Parts: sequence; C-alpha cells; structure tokens
Amino acid sequence: MSKSGFRRRDFLKVAGASAAVLGAPEGLPAGTEGPGAAPTEVPPETKFPKLAIITRYSRQKLEFAAATGYEGVVIPLDEFFDPDKLSDTQIDEILHTARDAGTRIISIECMWGMNHIDPDHAKRRAAQARFVRCLEFGHRLGCKFVGTFTGGDPAKSEDDQVKELAAAINEQYVPVCEKLDVGFGPENYPCPENFATVPGLWEKLFALVPNHRFGLEFDPSHFVRQYIDPIRTAWEFRDRILAVHAKDTEIIEPVLQKTGIHGQGWWRYRIPGQGLIDWPAFITVLLQVGFKGGMAVEHEDEFWDAPPSNDAPEFPQARKDGFILAARFLRMYLPGNLR
Repeated sequence: MSKSGFRRRDFLKVAGASAAVLGAPEGLPAGTEGPGAAPTEVPPETKFPKLAIITRYSRQKLEFAAATGYEGVVIPLDEFFDPDKLSDTQIDEILHTARDAGTRIISIECMWGMNHIDPDHAKRRAAQARFVRCLEFGHRLGCKFVGTFTGGDPAKSEDDQVKELAAAINEQYVPVCEKLDVGFGPENYPCPENFATVPGLWEKLFALVPNHRFGLEFDPSHFVRQYIDPIRTAWEFRDRILAVHAKDTEIIEPVLQKTGIHGQGWWRYRIPGQGLIDWPAFITVLLQVGFKGGMAVEHEDEFWDAPPSNDAPEFPQARKDGFILAARFLRMYLPGNLR
C-alpha cells in the first residue's frame, strides 16, 4: 500500500482491527479520549532496566501497559505489524498511538519465518534482506534493539552453522546497526529455527562476532527446563545481554518423577515470581553491569489467562491480572520503577 493511496478505511482493514483498536473516537469506551485529544505524557526514560510487556499492537493494549506502570511495550511482527506491509503514514499512526497511550515501543521482535542461514541460498538472501528492513523499521519506531532467532541448518554441523551465521552478522547486519545505532540478538528459545541457544555455542559465536551491537535477548525461563543455571549464565554473558524476557518456569516434580525429561507436562511457563528463577539474583546481575534495556514480561502462563487472548484488541481480565502481578513482583527489584 503506497503512502499516496492510504485511506483510514484501508488502514483499519489492513490492521485487521476495529476502529477502537486504532483509536477512532467512535470506537472507544465512554470517557476515553480519542487521538485528537492532547497526548498522554510519556514517562521519562529511566537509567535502569525498562519494565515492559510483550504484546501485539493495539491501542487498548498500549494503554493498559501504561496504566499498569510498564515503561514500554515490545511488539512482535504479525500480519499487520510488518515493515513490508506498513506505509509511512501507518507507521506515523503507530507512533502517535504509542505517544497518545503514554508509552513507548522499546523493541520489536522478528523471529518466525526468518532463517538467517537457510539452506536454500535464495531464501537465505531474502531472509537477510528482510531482517535489514526490520532493523530499519525498529529504528524508525525509536527502538534500540531488535530481537530475532539465529536460524538453523540441521544438515550442517553446529560449528559450520556458527561460522555461516557469524559471516551474515558481520557482513550484513553489523554495518546497518552501526549506522542506525541499534543492537540486535537472538532469544534463547530452543527450536529448529534457533540453533544457538546454549552457552557453549554462544562462546563460539561471540568469538567470531566481537562487535557488541550483536548480543542476546536473554530469557532465563528456557534454561530452567534444560537444567542450565540461568544466573551463572547471565553473569558469564553479562556484557552481551541487550534485552531480557521476563518469564518464569515451574518444574512439577511429581510428574517429572513419572515421565522423565522426555515426557510431557513436567514443566510449564509462569509469570515472574511463580516459578523457580531467583529473580533478585538475576536482576542483581543486570544492575551490576548497568543494563538499561527492556525487561519484557512474556506472558505464557495459563493460570493467568483466558485464551485466545492474542488476537482480540483488549486483554481479558485474567491476562491483565497476570501482567499486574508480574509488574508488582518485578518492581520490587527495579529501583528505577519504585512506586
């Protein structure tokens, strides 16, 4: 959709959302100001970890984040929120919506369907070009970090995959990041599209990519279920942590004793504070090294949800409660967010 051909009706149609999602006054609840009103003041940026939530884009979700005391939001790509689909006018509208809601977009996440070392070289070139556009998109939104996966080619050895990924990072991405003043890095979610998720592979990768524009989107929850110490790992790679996912993991010991680690149902993700992670120790590592990036609550806790909750413009109350509890818990250890 070209900028010259943009119309508000087109915007609503492409967004896959109602007028209420994007802030049209006629779609807002009674007493809620529309986009023509004076924007809500965005809180000043703190020098501490920036408490955020990971959420799909909608006005209501951004307003909820601000009202709950979160400093910002982290938005993943989806059918609408995509640099290859949004016009300049739409991007301006997104920025206006964030400012009007009283929050900021701290970072974006560009993970699925983007294999940086795809075995098909045409697909690899396309993925790398698309990720460059994602870096530019993040910069346009005011972000200092863009999250991704490492990609993967299971037919090759881990060492060969590390070398190919390092070459792509050094040759394709680092120059763009230097120009735009942004960083990027993978989340450590174990899956075929994300081969480098453990400390041993990070050591090899960082040895080949010395530039600290490339780092980690560190999620301690994934280490718990692999029996890797997340605190020790955070300390070991403390100078490469550029963003954080705040999510906990519970190990259900009675189930584990019956199924073993190759069984099902012996672990589950929880909101921070309701699993096994030592959050004071983990956050102390971040504060010790002056981490100022986003600490985004990734809500995958079925105890505090009423699925499906991603597609609707408004969170169900159960999911809101989970985010509220997570904020209350984490804020105890974040001096820049005391209230």
